[in-house]
Amino acid sequence: MWPWLPKKAYPRPMTSPDPFSASYTEARDRFLAAATSSGAWVKSHTNPHAKGPNGEVLTMETAWFGPDDAGTVLLNSCGVHGAEGYAGSAAQLHWMENDGPGSLPPHVGVMLLHAVNPFGFAWGLRGTENNVDLNRNWLDFDQPLPENALYDKVHPLLCPKRVDDKAVSRLLREGAQLISKHGQWALEDAISRGQYTHPDGFHFGGHQQEWSIQTLQKIITEDLKSAKQVGFMDWHTGPVGDGDLIFLCFSPPRSPAFQQAERWWGRAALAKDHVDALWGSKRPSRRGIIFWGVEQALGPDRTCAGAVIEFRSSLPKMNAADALRISMLERWLRFEGGLDAPEAQTYLAEIREDYAPTRASFRTNVINNSTRAYAQAISGLASWQYADAAD
Repeated sequence: MWPWLPKKAYPRPMTSPDPFSASYTEARDRFLAAATSSGAWVKSHTNPHAKGPNGEVLTMETAWFGPDDAGTVLLNSCGVHGAEGYAGSAAQLHWMENDGPGSLPPHVGVMLLHAVNPFGFAWGLRGTENNVDLNRNWLDFDQPLPENALYDKVHPLLCPKRVDDKAVSRLLREGAQLISKHGQWALEDAISRGQYTHPDGFHFGGHQQEWSIQTLQKIITEDLKSAKQVGFMDWHTGPVGDGDLIFLCFSPPRSPAFQQAERWWGRAALAKDHVDALWGSKRPSRRGIIFWGVEQALGPDRTCAGAVIEFRSSLPKMNAADALRISMLERWLRFEGGLDAPEAQTYLAEIREDYAPTRASFRTNVINNSTRAYAQAISGLASWQYADAAD
């Protein structure tokens, strides 16, 4: 059984004046305080392979609300991409502190996953301690890995010794040549889809499953045993915008799972043309994403529906180099200058502002939009439960 903290009859928690935290440690502490104050079953998973900037222990937390044997469950995660975790953490905190747990429909449970990638969250980086993109890592590494031949050609342009005007000029010049030869979309896809040959490169999918993926598998198989229907919401940030949402549903179009997500959040919100317009491009042909991994871990006899949900956060970009700058800075900090370089704090602040802006409008929109998305999903889960129970 789970080594949960004891459940008690806690009073309704007070609402924080600002659910956005200043650090991973603060976000974790506030999550734990709100979860236990709301009467949740709480469990911590410690990453044994890494520490935080001040030597702190790094953990992924789960908090369970609702009946222990709930057959219909909302699984909601944040921090898959580390530094993106602040908005999702704030959304979870606000939901807990504004009586989200107290207003759950009967027979519906909620499991919050906090800081899926605690290393990236703590250090202000997107990838794991191994520079792995977790949304390219849920694969069977005993099988042939996805190929990405064009990435080999663009890799040197993305990985300069210094991120300066010379590097930007080269990226724009030689990138234009690659676009002329292969096409705009082919190059965008090569950069974003994931690659398994360059551990120091962009969207590296790893050479084995990361601790975070192994832990997620354990949570799903052991802690969601009673769940027959799972709604999945995975908070992210990054695309250009100001806290408005992009719903990325990875279920096959017109499938029952896709239609279920449409019933929760609206057909227009999940429409391909609408999503592509908000995203600013077509979606890359990724493999190893967590959405599919969750489906796989649940198995064929259980149902999963939901979406990866992006809070749009970045300011508009001027050109391709500007759009790639944040990823180039992270890679430079990891493999060129180091996290103790003179430029490190400036670069980390730039990365942080891109993924977790301090703009009041962004933060307000995150809370308003996440509150609505939670309510829509939980209401839909209740209907899903009751519809199946009536059959």
